Amino acid sequence: MEPTTTPIIRRRVNIDFESAKTPGWHPSRRELEDFLNAISFVFPPGEKFFIESVQNYQDRITDPVLKEQVKRFIYQEAMHTKEHNRANRVLDQSYPYGNDIEKFTGTILSLTQRFTPKAIRLAVTCALEHFTAILAELLLRNQEQFIAESDPAFAALWLWHAVEEAEHKAVCFDVYRQVVGKGPLSYIVRVGAMVSSTLFFLLTLFVAVRLINKQEKQRQDNGATGPSTQDVASKPRLWPLLKELLSLPLYLDYYRPSFHPWDHNNVHLINEWKQRYKSFGAGPDAHLHDADGVTAS
Repeated sequence: MEPTTTPIIRRRVNIDFESAKTPGWHPSRRELEDFLNAISFVFPPGEKFFIESVQNYQDRITDPVLKEQVKRFIYQEAMHTKEHNRANRVLDQSYPYGNDIEKFTGTILSLTQRFTPKAIRLAVTCALEHFTAILAELLLRNQEQFIAESDPAFAALWLWHAVEEAEHKAVCFDVYRQVVGKGPLSYIVRVGAMVSSTLFFLLTLFVAVRLINKQEKQRQDNGATGPSTQDVASKPRLWPLLKELLSLPLYLDYYRPSFHPWDHNNVHLINEWKQRYKSFGAGPDAHLHDADGVTAS
């Protein structure tokens, strides 16, 4: 197992969404706001699936470092679920279709749990974690602009989530390699899961974004005004936005037999976030430091 190059920090997070501006929390790019709102409704059932997929193998993990990383991964994912649920209840006021997005995602993942072996579920989790790591990379690369253009509560939510996705991006992958293996068969399962997960990911995004856009159109038809309802018909389609948000080279790198998530080292972006949010989520690991001595609080 390759060593993790940055600590996986357990942060206690409780963001104030009550005073957040919704809709219109990212008025400079409404299509990006709609995309992230759609993803926010997908996350709670998705993160539940991730946690359960790893928990299936907790008793088979022998490496003590990886065993501890799994505990921290579960903590972080559970905290993501809690905060996105809180954010979603605020978003529900403008996007009632959010419940339909959660149900649709949960139904597909429930079918996956019911009809696929545990190893396949873990491989699917590895694949979807790769997608979240790619999205995290984009947000962290542009965090100064994202903060400047966003409501503070949602900027804090998305950048915190992004940094933790970067911190734990290798955990599921390392669990898979320890319990399933590193040989040709495990590779075939891994890339096969990525192909099917890509289809699931694109289908879910298509449905979710369409529902969010439908809600925007209804708000416009009902006379709502503001940045979130201007020029709804002129919004770019999902595919151009995805090409911008999800790096194709990073995605394709997953199919390399020797791939490992930390082949792409973005610790400098994590450290940049830590400098901006020095006291964010201070909790049980506030004493931990990364390789450059930045307090991980």
